[in-house]
Amino acid sequence: MALRHILTVDVGTSSTKTALWAEDGHLLAHASYTYPLSRPEPLWAEIDANIWWQAVCSTIQEVISKSGISPDTIAGVGVDAVGWTMIPVDSAGNPLHPAMIWLDRRAERETADLKSLPDADRLVNLNANPLDAAYITPKLVWLKNNHRDIFDASFKYMEATGFIISRFTGEFVCDFTQAYGYHFFDIRRECWDQKAAEEIDVTLEKMPRLCRSVDVIGQVTGKAAAQTGLKKGTPVIAGCLDAVAGALGSGVAQPGQTNEQGGQAGGVGISLDHIVVEPRLIFSHHVIPGQYLLQAGTVGGGSLGWFRDQLGHLETSAGSLIGQNAFELFSRQVQKSKPGAGGLLFLPYMAGERTPLWSSLPRGVFFGLTYSTTRADMLRAIMEGCAFAVYDNLQIAEEHGVEIEEFLGSGGATQSTVWCQIKADIYGKPFVIARRPDGGEGGHDLGLFALTACGIGLAGSISETITSLLPNRQIFEPSMVNHAMYEELFQVYRAVSRQNLESFAKLDAISRSCA
Repeated sequence: MALRHILTVDVGTSSTKTALWAEDGHLLAHASYTYPLSRPEPLWAEIDANIWWQAVCSTIQEVISKSGISPDTIAGVGVDAVGWTMIPVDSAGNPLHPAMIWLDRRAERETADLKSLPDADRLVNLNANPLDAAYITPKLVWLKNNHRDIFDASFKYMEATGFIISRFTGEFVCDFTQAYGYHFFDIRRECWDQKAAEEIDVTLEKMPRLCRSVDVIGQVTGKAAAQTGLKKGTPVIAGCLDAVAGALGSGVAQPGQTNEQGGQAGGVGISLDHIVVEPRLIFSHHVIPGQYLLQAGTVGGGSLGWFRDQLGHLETSAGSLIGQNAFELFSRQVQKSKPGAGGLLFLPYMAGERTPLWSSLPRGVFFGLTYSTTRADMLRAIMEGCAFAVYDNLQIAEEHGVEIEEFLGSGGATQSTVWCQIKADIYGKPFVIARRPDGGEGGHDLGLFALTACGIGLAGSISETITSLLPNRQIFEPSMVNHAMYEELFQVYRAVSRQNLESFAKLDAISRSCA
């Protein structure tokens, strides 16, 4: 039998990453394409969606060239992309307005209006998610209020994964994992809700067709084939939300398994077999039938990057000389500070906070500085603070009786053994890195590979496929002595966080008046 390959495309906030795989899960080639966001106003975060397609075409051509394979052997294409993104398009799939991505909070006023609706609670219960400016619903209302001509002229209102899929196939779809961004999506019945859509003044004929992530929804068109180098007729699955691909790629395949994605935009996804409505958190479908993800999103993962850029010039310079990056040198320093960082706490709200605060106003805080505070204490406090931000969300999940069976880590933070141990100690549970046979960890692209392989018939069960791809475990066992100390410290962390919310708002108002 001729060799067959799978192509995966991960459209992220700052870059697109494309990978080419052998059907056994062996990575053959990888390429990335970076791009900047546009921020024309303080709360805006947008991008010309055509740039995404340019990135997709460029990286596909690169991996085909690197691998030397024939496009004829590519059996299927899978895509994941950022969430909470709104892109109005015409009948040809051309964007009529820049894509408003998940970081965009311009629709604060529209969010307040939605919350004041008589049926606001029904909207939240319908799709099991809070009304917040980050979601697609307020952005749709913003478009209606500010660009009524575009709102009316739009053929479809697309999200990011669906937009890329439409470029490949000419089909307009929205998979279940992305649909949670719309508050007229009935998460239980898996359909658009007419009454809720009317409440928001959205015509359902302008919404894409809903489908499962694993569904093959079309084939690469002649136009897309000419632009990408793929063969016309190559099957394309519906794809999914990037966070869901990341959770699957970390090994989350059964209810109770949980993934923490340690990166710039960190988060947690807990697989459940039932729906939980908790407005302080996020809820979506998993790509595995019958499973959902109770999610949390944090923004503090970039705090160490801020420390490096502002205070880590020594580590940056030294690292370039000895062949190590600054983060590796930071981890070595942290080992010199005892758990608890000498009584220093860090609130990692460097860009506000998503769950559970849902506010752009909080700011980063070092609490407890003294003359005896060391650089190592500050670095440890940052690592502990990022873990406390996750733990804050886990406490809320536990209020609903959610039990974590296996805590799986992924992302750049897993490269730091000291940070992994901190997380095990704070969470009070073994912190696990699922690894491939070659020792590498999973990730978005591996999860998307498993999803695509199942969608096009090269593999059976999604759960069994990803489990077989990640047979090994690296386990960090918790110190329950440290956990008991961290439990006390977390109470202080949470108190400082909540008690300063009013002060954060006042500080923001003063900062705006001085700008």
